[in-house]
Amino acid sequence: MHENFYKLMNRLSNPAKVASNLDWKRFSGATLLSLNIHRNRIGIAVASHPALGDGCHELEPLRFADDHITIDKNCLERFRNIIDQYKVCGVVVSWPLQHETGRMGAACGRVLYALEEIVDKTAGGEDNLLSTARPLCLWDSGHILPKQKNNPDLNVDSFGRCAQYGKSSTKKEHFASKEQYHEDELTVVQQVWNDFAKQHWPDVFKARSQKVKVTPQVKTQSLSTYVKKRAPKGSLVQMSSR
Repeated sequence: MHENFYKLMNRLSNPAKVASNLDWKRFSGATLLSLNIHRNRIGIAVASHPALGDGCHELEPLRFADDHITIDKNCLERFRNIIDQYKVCGVVVSWPLQHETGRMGAACGRVLYALEEIVDKTAGGEDNLLSTARPLCLWDSGHILPKQKNNPDLNVDSFGRCAQYGKSSTKKEHFASKEQYHEDELTVVQQVWNDFAKQHWPDVFKARSQKVKVTPQVKTQSLSTYVKKRAPKGSLVQMSSR
């Protein structure tokens, strides 16, 4: 298990490298694969370069029974087919940090477990999801870490101390299973891609937002003018306009 973990760490890339790989291959039909790993399913989406305007396409998710991720032969075959069909050149995996503490809870553990299982059950090759030719990164779509750094009350020092821990909570009930162990349920796979794309290609989205639809101007006239033109000759309306 430790061997698979170190192999996985060696294959992780910087998000900027994943985005750069799509920049180089955008005109060849290449796409990025986005994954959102839940306790009982894996959300899957593919998207080409945002400058091409094709959008993000969500595919049928992989589903698992008994709320347990099982990377089997069928699962690996599905990934290979997606890689071949959509010319996947990089992978973005949602990294569901805990919103309140910014720590890696059970949801992050599930992500690492699934990726380690893929490492353990696949050999080298270009069709491998975690091939070195296909950079993979973990993406914090909720921007939990920047929020932690910008808020002094949420900063955690090297000793694990945080000012937030010393404050009393206003919650009457605390459901640890929902608030700490299921952070991955708060996001969907398309949100992961949209946030990744906006962070790495801001100019594309800025240009789209500045496009204003120009509608042709229609010459209008006042209601009184319209009534006078439609009134019969010699009527009181026509006479009052003289």
